Amino acid sequence: MDEPADSLEVRCAAHASVAAAQRFPAGTVIGDWRLTGFIGRGGSGEVYCAEHVALGTSAAVKVLVRDDNRAKARFEREARLLSQMKSASYPRFFAYGKDKGAQYLAMELLEPGDMPTGDRAVARFMLNVSGAVAELHAHGYVHRDIKPGNILWRGSIPVLADLGLVKEIDISNHLTIRLRQGYGGQAQPPHHLTTQPPNHLTTIGGVGTPGYGAPEQMERGEATLVSDIHALGVLADTCFCGNPPRAWKRIIERATSSIPERRYQDVTSFMRAVRARHRVSWLLMVLLVAGFAAIGSALAWHYAETAKARALAERQRHEERIQKEHEEVLEMLQRDVY
Repeated sequence: MDEPADSLEVRCAAHASVAAAQRFPAGTVIGDWRLTGFIGRGGSGEVYCAEHVALGTSAAVKVLVRDDNRAKARFEREARLLSQMKSASYPRFFAYGKDKGAQYLAMELLEPGDMPTGDRAVARFMLNVSGAVAELHAHGYVHRDIKPGNILWRGSIPVLADLGLVKEIDISNHLTIRLRQGYGGQAQPPHHLTTQPPNHLTTIGGVGTPGYGAPEQMERGEATLVSDIHALGVLADTCFCGNPPRAWKRIIERATSSIPERRYQDVTSFMRAVRARHRVSWLLMVLLVAGFAAIGSALAWHYAETAKARALAERQRHEERIQKEHEEVLEMLQRDVY
């Protein structure tokens, strides 16, 4: 169904354009897509708003502008992965190909948005994003660039975008994952996207975004599952503007530890901690209440026993006093008689 032109223009305008010279002017047709607006430029690609020339449906079209083998391999890998991701936590894949001397990737056009605030909203947000990261890990990749700028919105659903820096890893040393759903009955990736992973791309130096990338990733280029968990922790901290409530502080501190072994070792553990964030506080409260109750009971028993002992001692003194008076009376009677 065709979309109104003004609707597409508004959606394109919602994206903050980067001041850069775009390679393709509006109206250029790439594949089956007519470019209608420029969204921005990254390290190796430009992103445009576009519409299908026949159907009029909107899309975001990413075009590779760097002409080197490493960039081409990463771009194809991004397209392949996006075609495999079937959850709502990723942009929908539309097409991949080469036209006008450049590789392009057409995907769902999403909206930028603000980070959530408040305990429940942040929890929903983090669980959605973490689910997307877990799916990526299950495919044997780490994202390496989880940050607010790479999270777009489909209505109220956060969507993890930009798979341009994903890195293939050996997950057998980290966790055992069974993919529950292959392609969910949907079509396989296009025939020109090989389903075999490309040769491993080595990384020299740090890759990612400072402040979000883990120390080992930014300093030595070493990225593992727990590197993404570090970014998730920073993302949660960002939602609270660096001042998380007590229920979140412990989670964020562990996730962002500078020592990888001290972080949550998989996304499932991180998500479990988010869901149980209030249970620890609740348990401490129960223990405190139980402790106070036990102390109160002990004090009550102590006071009762003390009162009982005092009463017994007073009774004994009273009986001793009566006995003494009785003996004095007997002694007086005996003196009178004699």
